Amino acid sequence: MEIQELMAAPLSLSLETTIDGSKFYSSDALKTKFVEAFVKSSKGNQVASQVEKLVQKKLVMPCYKSKNLFSFIRKKIIGSSDKYILGFYHVKEKKVVVLIENAVSIIGTAANNELVSTTMHECMHLSAGRNLSKFASTFYKYLHAYYTQFVDSYFGVNYPNAKKISELMKYIVNLEKRGPEYANRELGNYYRLILKLFGPDTTLTPDDFDLRITDMVVALKLMITHMPSLLKNIRKYQMLFTSLNAAYLNAFGQRNKYTTPIQELISLSEVACVFVEMSPHDPVVQRLFKIIA
Repeated sequence: MEIQELMAAPLSLSLETTIDGSKFYSSDALKTKFVEAFVKSSKGNQVASQVEKLVQKKLVMPCYKSKNLFSFIRKKIIGSSDKYILGFYHVKEKKVVVLIENAVSIIGTAANNELVSTTMHECMHLSAGRNLSKFASTFYKYLHAYYTQFVDSYFGVNYPNAKKISELMKYIVNLEKRGPEYANRELGNYYRLILKLFGPDTTLTPDDFDLRITDMVVALKLMITHMPSLLKNIRKYQMLFTSLNAAYLNAFGQRNKYTTPIQELISLSEVACVFVEMSPHDPVVQRLFKIIA
């Protein structure tokens, strides 16, 4: 049964941070209750001490957007545009913000595992953001397994060459390091890289192989520039999404029930985000958390 933890009410809050013009508020009591949620969670207890250190360093920030109790209750009654966002990783600030008021009920209780899962998910982006090369080397075995399965499924390459998978991963590392705007400019080179790496080995016809690459590149373009258009035309790219999801099942033995996959094509850390939701107690998870501090 899911534990419902009583979180600290939005009382005696002070400004914790301002990000992109938005103010976020917190308190010592809230931070203490947040860490306690990890201690009591079946998903997060093994990283509770590390999360406590990250909260102390303000790398993970449990916050309210409401400044006081009145504002909190008003938002709960009326609703807000971001009410479904439980947390986010800010690329430039290299910090994780957990939006407590979107996780708690009007009486102040929150599902521990939901709060913990969101935080651990976003902390994988934080881990990569703090030290991408160390992140990639620590998670290399898992990443290699995932992208091998994706290339097999989507590009029709049976038993893909290990060195070619590593080259693909190295390219994605560069895309993640430089961010989505750079990735958007790189899509032509991405197309040519896939053609060079896997064209000689594919079992698909030349036309089908070309269509697979084109669909991947166009889907990425839409994701980066206008996500609603991608979601509106999601059936057109069903094979891409199916292959990205199948790679999780084939590499890790579990289905991805947590995300709509595509970020994996420009972000290695997205694979870890899903993996940590699937297998929060895997020893590699603690090693990825240690990278952050």
